[in-house]
Amino acid sequence: MTTVGQRIREIRKQRNLTQRELAERVGINFTYLSRVENDRLDAEQTPREETLQKIAKALRADADELLLLARRIPDSFRERILEKPGIFRRILKLSDSALEEMLEGLNTAPATKPSRRRKAK
Repeated sequence: MTTVGQRIREIRKQRNLTQRELAERVGINFTYLSRVENDRLDAEQTPREETLQKIAKALRADADELLLLARRIPDSFRERILEKPGIFRRILKLSDSALEEMLEGLNTAPATKPSRRRKAK
């Protein structure tokens, strides 16, 4: 499995940035960035959400992807889970094969706009 540090390095290299350049854009020390990229941090030293957001912005990358790789739940995910806890409880009980089947169904379903409830007259 890819780590957040590996993914940051991969994207940074695709963008032709040095560690120093990225660190400067983000406002962190390049030695810290090097330690992140090389997975040389203790769990408590993992970049905070704010830092990962800044790194994602500087790299024009998906912040949610970096947050999840760092084992941090993005606020947008947390809010949605809290809005619909029953659904997520049911999802947690599904087997891996049932989850894969559900994902396949979602990938083939036509995109729809969120429904709006009509007010009773």
